[in-house]
Parts: sequence; structure tokens; C-alpha cells
Amino acid sequence: METGDYREMFAAVRKRPLVFLPRADFAGIVSFVEGCDHGNARALLTGFREWLVTRVGCGNNLVWWSLVLRLTEPDGPKNACDLDPAADARAVGTLFDCLDDFLALRQEHDGLRRIYTAYQAWLDSRALNGCLESGAAECPKVEWPRPR
Repeated sequence: METGDYREMFAAVRKRPLVFLPRADFAGIVSFVEGCDHGNARALLTGFREWLVTRVGCGNNLVWWSLVLRLTEPDGPKNACDLDPAADARAVGTLFDCLDDFLALRQEHDGLRRIYTAYQAWLDSRALNGCLESGAAECPKVEWPRPR
């Protein structure tokens, strides 16, 4: 499957999740997306975690779905099992928005390079200025790559 095909499939899953999945919650959607990635030799989501780190501004030690939770609820639960139904629905929406933006960027001829360039800029800024985890006033900010 091509990246664009996955964008279409994820849009269909977003619209009618129970046609594709036994559960429509965040954890179920994450499992489905992970399965798609594994079915593509872990290449489908190459750069996704790094792209999310540049959006969140921290969390370089986290898995991608935890970064999505931080985008959804910066001060909320960091565990998918602790989400109330409203937060879970917001997390699902954020995940599908992020996947669509990311995959659109990946389809561009220089998309993956732009993702890793922004990520390297974030790493350089963090090394120079620190982040909240190291006692700095804030986490580093970089211009995260958007689809053109």
C-alpha cells in the first residue's frame, strides 16, 4: 500500500471505526495503527515520533502514542487507560489529525528530510538550552514541518 492509500484508509476508519475495529477507543486505534506499521516493516511511521516531538516540544523519550496524548491533554493523563470518554474521543481525533498531516508531509518528495531536519534542530536547541525536564524555563521550540 502507498502512503496515500493509508491516508484514505485512516480517514475511513475515523469515519466508521467499528466497521474496521472491535473498539473505537484510543487504545484500539493505536493498536490498529501499530499493526499497519508492523505490516509495512515498521516503515509507515518512520519519522512520526520525531515529527511529534517537534510539535510537543519535549518527550524525546516517549513512544508516539504518548506524544499524541500530550498534544491532546498537555496536563492530563499520560496513560491511555486513564482517559475519560471525552478525553479519549479528543485523543482519537488528535491522532487521526496528526496521522493525516504527517502522511501528507511524508508524501512530499522532501517530507522525511524536512521532518528529520526539524527534529535535529530541536535536538540542537535542547542540547544548548535544556528543557523543562532539565530545569530550563521551557522546552525548545522549532518550526515543525507542515505539508505544503
